[in-house]
Amino acid sequence: MELVSERMRKYEDALWGGVSAIQAQDGDISHRGWSTFAKHLRIDVRYPGINGIGVIHNVSPDKLGSYLSEQRIDRPLYHRHPRHQEAEYWPITYIEPFSTNAKAVGLDVAHEANRYDAAKKSRDSGAAQLTGPIVLVQDAERTPGFLFYAPFYQGGVYDSVEDRRKNITGLVYAPFVVNKLLAGTLEKDRRQVGIKITDRETVLYDEHLVSEEDYDPDPLFVTRRSLDLYGREWLFDIRSANSFRSATSGAQPLIILFGGLFIDALLFVLFLSLSRANQRATIFAEGMTDELRWRTRELEQSNLDLERFAYVASHDLKTPLRGIGDISEYLAEDLADYFKSPEAHPDVEKNLGRLNTQVHRMESLIRGILSYSTIGTAAAEIEEVNVAELVREIGGTLGLSERACVIDGELPTLATEGTQIAQVLNNLIGNAVKYHHDVANAVIRVSATKVDGVYVIAVADNGPGIDPRFHTRIFEIFQTLQSKDEIESTGIGLSIVKKLVESRGGSVTVDSALGQGATFSFSWPTAATVVQ
Repeated sequence: MELVSERMRKYEDALWGGVSAIQAQDGDISHRGWSTFAKHLRIDVRYPGINGIGVIHNVSPDKLGSYLSEQRIDRPLYHRHPRHQEAEYWPITYIEPFSTNAKAVGLDVAHEANRYDAAKKSRDSGAAQLTGPIVLVQDAERTPGFLFYAPFYQGGVYDSVEDRRKNITGLVYAPFVVNKLLAGTLEKDRRQVGIKITDRETVLYDEHLVSEEDYDPDPLFVTRRSLDLYGREWLFDIRSANSFRSATSGAQPLIILFGGLFIDALLFVLFLSLSRANQRATIFAEGMTDELRWRTRELEQSNLDLERFAYVASHDLKTPLRGIGDISEYLAEDLADYFKSPEAHPDVEKNLGRLNTQVHRMESLIRGILSYSTIGTAAAEIEEVNVAELVREIGGTLGLSERACVIDGELPTLATEGTQIAQVLNNLIGNAVKYHHDVANAVIRVSATKVDGVYVIAVADNGPGIDPRFHTRIFEIFQTLQSKDEIESTGIGLSIVKKLVESRGGSVTVDSALGQGATFSFSWPTAATVVQ
């Protein structure tokens, strides 16, 4: 029943498509225009079960002559038939395909009650309407059929019955033979039931006949349902057929039933197992979550304590260190004359110099520890940083000429923490100079590229290069690759660079090999951000 309803709705769409085509032609359409419309509609492919699609005009008696004259211009043999006593005429003007529906052309649907009543109901309601049972004049087998109407009016759509009656122009219609409709909608080989359809007392379709191959005289199941269909009520009498009896007579249904119950039982057991496992997992996860929270707080407190310790220890070391430095300077001043005398022992002055060197190295180390421990502990001031100007300023501070400190391409201007990015670049450019084997010919190049919303800034040099074995080690705190006696270094600079960059969600890498210089690259966000 649902399939029949769905199919009829599809046919209704075709009728309203015809109405739209007529209205697009100012309420009238020529024979050629209708033929073109029907051809493109392709009813034989898109609408199986339909006999055709045509146009019925509403003609008043005083206009019948002009109507016939107009139609006979292209079709000289056109005539209206049969005669009747009604006060108006409803002749079929066009019908396509013409070859199978020729007998219907000119047929006045007002000559027969079912056709005429449905035409008037469609006119008055403005809705699609089915006729009662009829026999199509083009049906040689004289089997039950019906017509399907959709009205169209002069000037468009009207709300009142009176306006509709005054302005009715005609109907777009489709003729149906019920046997063909059911064959295209409910194919027999796809169902195991027999169907009988009646419209009031008239049988439209009947498979409950002994002559039917699948007929079951004593059906296992019977049901009767009514279907309201475009102004008509169709009664469906549905009965199980022989094929249904054969399909259910063996043990297969019971096997399927018990198999289904068994599978349901397995699924139920599986559901219970999964539910209990889920409960255990939830309890375990809650316990782990509590432990993780506790460990997170513990780690946060430990990190805070370490940072405070590093800060306090470094700060408190400054005072005695400053005193040692002052005493060494006083001793050097007091022994100035002694150092000039012939009796002066050369190791005394040398050891005082070494003492001063170690004091300065310790001061640098304390400054490095303070810088490292305070990274990320306080919000830095956001400012507009022109990286190119910053690089030139750092190069000038280090005594590098424009030939030695080169800017490749354009460097960005960032709204960021100025002191932090300056510290990163100062360390990288300073290291390139400090560790260069030929400072007089040193060339440091700074460039930048934008990748996935961040800038990757590279500092490249033509120095001695770094063995790939040490690419990870150089970023560890207090690690240097050369003796501290050879080069003044605390081993903290690259650790600070790494921590500063990572605190802003970036990363720092080195690309180098012995004898091929080194390139340090770090990513920096386009907008200020700190990862806590």
